[in-house]
Amino acid sequence: MALPKQPQVISLDPQYIGDVLEDIRRVGQATGTLEVAESAAGRLQARIDVVVETAASAASRPRVLHLEWADPLMCGGHWVPEMTELAGGANCFGDKETGSFPIDWAEVVNSQPEVIILMPCGFDVKRALQDIPLLVDKEGWDSLPAVRDHRVYVMDASAYTSRSGPRLVTGLEIVAEIIHPELFSGMIPEAGAFRLYGAPVKAR
Repeated sequence: MALPKQPQVISLDPQYIGDVLEDIRRVGQATGTLEVAESAAGRLQARIDVVVETAASAASRPRVLHLEWADPLMCGGHWVPEMTELAGGANCFGDKETGSFPIDWAEVVNSQPEVIILMPCGFDVKRALQDIPLLVDKEGWDSLPAVRDHRVYVMDASAYTSRSGPRLVTGLEIVAEIIHPELFSGMIPEAGAFRLYGAPVKAR
C-alpha cells in the first residue's frame, strides 16, 4: 500500500549536548511545531547555562575518570567528556571531539582520578553496581585519590548519559553535583539516579 505522500527522513546523530538542542529544533521545524521546540530547547539551554556559570566559580577542577565500561575499561566519549568540562571537572581521559575508547588500568592509576563515575552504557544503577568488583579487585585501586576520599559514584547511564536526548541535560546536572557538591545542591532528580559507592542510595 502506497503512502499518501513521500515521507521526510530526518537523521539525528548528535555528538554534543548542543546538538541535541538543535535536533529538537529540527524536529519542530519538520513537524510544524517550531515554537514549541524553541521553547523546550530554550529551557534546556537555560539549565546548561546555570551549570556552566556556577561551575566557573569553582576553586578547583577535580580530575574525573568516567567509565562507560568496566571490562574492558572504556572511557566516555563526546558528550560525556563535555559534561565533565561544563560541570567544572578535568577529564582524565577522552575529550568531546572523540568517541569512547579503551584504556589500560596502569593508565588509570597514573592519572590519579579525584572523582570516579562508573556509567556503563545502557545500565541502571542496580546493574552497574554489579561491575564494581571488577574495579575493586584491581591492583592499586585503594591508592586512588577518589577511593581514599570516598568519591566513587555509580550513575544511571541508561537514563542520563547513554541516550542522546534531552535527559542528557539532567545528566549534566547530576555530574555537576557529583564533581562540585560545594556549589550544587538539589540537582539530582531522584534517589536512583546515582549512588556513592559504599553508601546508601542518596535520599531526596
